[in-house]
Amino acid sequence: MNFEAFADGRHGSRRLAAGNPGSVKPVAGFTLIELLVTLTVGGILAAMAVPAFSNFVQNDRQVGQANSLVMSFNYARAEAIKQNLAAGVSVCPSANGSSCSGTNDWQGGWIVTTDPTGATAPLQAVPALSPSTTLYEVGNGATGVVFQSTGLVSAPVTIKICDSRGATSARDVELNATGRAATSQTPGQTVSGAPMSCP
Repeated sequence: MNFEAFADGRHGSRRLAAGNPGSVKPVAGFTLIELLVTLTVGGILAAMAVPAFSNFVQNDRQVGQANSLVMSFNYARAEAIKQNLAAGVSVCPSANGSSCSGTNDWQGGWIVTTDPTGATAPLQAVPALSPSTTLYEVGNGATGVVFQSTGLVSAPVTIKICDSRGATSARDVELNATGRAATSQTPGQTVSGAPMSCP
């Protein structure tokens, strides 16, 4: 009778190749030490990657919010020139997405509109931003700005975008009196390169 496997009490359990009782087939697998080393290295790499990824997400969120604000200002300016309305085109904070709130809460969203009262539908509505980001307004246009048909704006405004990392990672959006909007390219610095502060 031919046996494919047998137990050897002195050397433990081994599997032999059929028809060749002298050759031993190695058993594939990992030892416990190899598995523990792999898990330890994986854990160290994950611990290093998570903070970097979190920082990347926060930077990406800030850039997206700043660009969204700049695009709204540029869109309002273009519409004001194109439509040539006596009342101009407004960009203002809005809590309901249809009318200006009359406050400086840009954090809650904003609209681009030809009618701040909300009697007509806004040209554009931007919803509330992530609660992890805070906007601070500086200037006479903090509660809203109006673009005239000349492209000029009623009042300049600077909006700081801050998060839990503080001023070193903050950005700002600046709208000057000529209606030109720009955002800082370097975290922690204004458009002109001055150090930023977050209240």
